[in-house]
Amino acid sequence: MGGSYRSSGLDSGESIYALIPEPIRIREKPPLYHSNHAGAINPSEFDMGVNSTRGKGTFGPATGKSKPKPQTFLKKYSKNPMLPDPTSVTNKKAKQKPPVPKKTEKPIMNLVSAKNFITANAVEAILSEAKTVKNREMNYTQKADYGKVPAYLARNKAKIAAEKAAIQEYMSMQEQQNQGDSMVEMPMEERENLKLHLKKKWAEINELYQKLSFTLDTPAKQKRKETYERELVQVENDIKKLNSRGPIYITED
Repeated sequence: MGGSYRSSGLDSGESIYALIPEPIRIREKPPLYHSNHAGAINPSEFDMGVNSTRGKGTFGPATGKSKPKPQTFLKKYSKNPMLPDPTSVTNKKAKQKPPVPKKTEKPIMNLVSAKNFITANAVEAILSEAKTVKNREMNYTQKADYGKVPAYLARNKAKIAAEKAAIQEYMSMQEQQNQGDSMVEMPMEERENLKLHLKKKWAEINELYQKLSFTLDTPAKQKRKETYERELVQVENDIKKLNSRGPIYITED
């Protein structure tokens, strides 16, 4: 019980020593400051400029000596004016360009410049402003070729006419050749039979083509592959011709 009571008293901050009054501490004053560079004036005789005979040696002139004088109003620069005489100033315009050299002056030779004139001209052209062109009204009816057919249209018409004549001549030659060989139109039944035959042939060639080995390690295998591919393409083209809508002409044996 006693031990627990003491511990609770110490934890609360209470102590019997707190009843003893602390002694009063008297602060000692520092020693008086004395300057090592004392002035020539006795401080007891210093009157702050009042009734002083030293002029402006104190904090200002003596009392009554700093009053303004009305007789000197605006007369400070009357003898020595600050502004110059207007007649002495010459209003000459500065020259924009240097004068033309005289015939007796010799030019300076062997001058070398490090300026890159190509780059300088390019920069000057980029930064320059575009020149404005005045809008001029043009009267097209007063032109020399007004109302005439342009020359390029005549040339184009002649070229087209020549091409048409060449095509017509070729068609007539083909017609004469077909008549001489006794061309006849292939009947639809024969076209269907030929189409089925070509499809069977394409299937056979494709089967042989698929059976080829993956690696073409010999020239014979490579040649056989190219032959099959060429035949397949030829058969496909023949089937496309038979599937066309136009008539197909064949020669009679």
